[in-house]
Amino acid sequence: MRKILLVGLITMLSLGLISSFAYAKVTGRCDKCHTMHNSQNNAPMAKDDAGNNSTTPYGHLTRASCTGCHAGLIAGSGAPNIFGTPGTDMTAGGTFKATVVDAAAGDYHKVHNVRDISWTREEVELLNATPGAESGGYAEPAGAAQLTCAGTLGCHGDHTQAGSDAGIRGFHHGWKQGYRYLQFYDGAASTAIQGKGSSNWELGGATSTNHNVYYATSGINDTARDSISALCSLCHGDFHGDTDVHNGSTWIRHPTENLLSAATGWNMALVTVDYENNPFGFNGAEYTSATTTTAYTTTGARVTCVSCHRAHGTPYNDILRWDYATMSAGGGGTTGCLGCHHLQR
Repeated sequence: MRKILLVGLITMLSLGLISSFAYAKVTGRCDKCHTMHNSQNNAPMAKDDAGNNSTTPYGHLTRASCTGCHAGLIAGSGAPNIFGTPGTDMTAGGTFKATVVDAAAGDYHKVHNVRDISWTREEVELLNATPGAESGGYAEPAGAAQLTCAGTLGCHGDHTQAGSDAGIRGFHHGWKQGYRYLQFYDGAASTAIQGKGSSNWELGGATSTNHNVYYATSGINDTARDSISALCSLCHGDFHGDTDVHNGSTWIRHPTENLLSAATGWNMALVTVDYENNPFGFNGAEYTSATTTTAYTTTGARVTCVSCHRAHGTPYNDILRWDYATMSAGGGGTTGCLGCHHLQR
């Protein structure tokens, strides 16, 4: 009896240790996301609580597509709403909400050009070429202008699989790894992106007690590809990648993974800790010690792509977290460029 109890206790402890290091996975009722036969009352199964139906069944017995599940219309599904309203129920990645897209012909791309979403002005909103595509090294996937949510031409999931449905398989249930279901793929091997996520995806805005912790590498020449900026570099490598960032002693492109420290000339007491508008990335001991529910400091702070941008969309040009056109040297303020470049305030 003692042996049985001891074995049972060891098993529970082992499972607890494993789960504590596991990547996020969905929990809750299966029928919120899946349906066995796509038939209810002699009609196609409603794909959301609003009664919207689809005559075409979705892969893996799911009730809806990526955007169908993540539109905030299935109560209790636990799926974050990617069409939230800025300032109220928007999550960390931003929003694909139609109202953030400027209808004017001169709109400057406030959303990622995801083909899984139906755009009413796609001739304006969808790019024909990937901005900042690198000519050598980590080039964007062929056809990246046809961006999907997941898969070979997507941001999330397995890049070896074509299409969002196949690309995301396995991630929701935790048997494939990657922060926010993200992986870096160099054409030969996949590397899980690291990160620590807010339990409600920073719903309504990040705070000192509820925020993501983004992972950064040790510097711009680090060959590891497990940071949030590494993922962005898959398509936009010429903006902030390994080439043409630094020319002699002069920056010619804004660096990522760059350490803000007194040793590099920063007055850290004046750099703003702003979880919502200028989140930092961390590496090493600083990353290990950081949590999603306690305030971090500027110690070990590094610049990442998402320190300035969001992944889905924002009300601002270039998917920025703030309006770049309002940044003015000597104009005061602690947001955006001036959050780090305090000497220009």
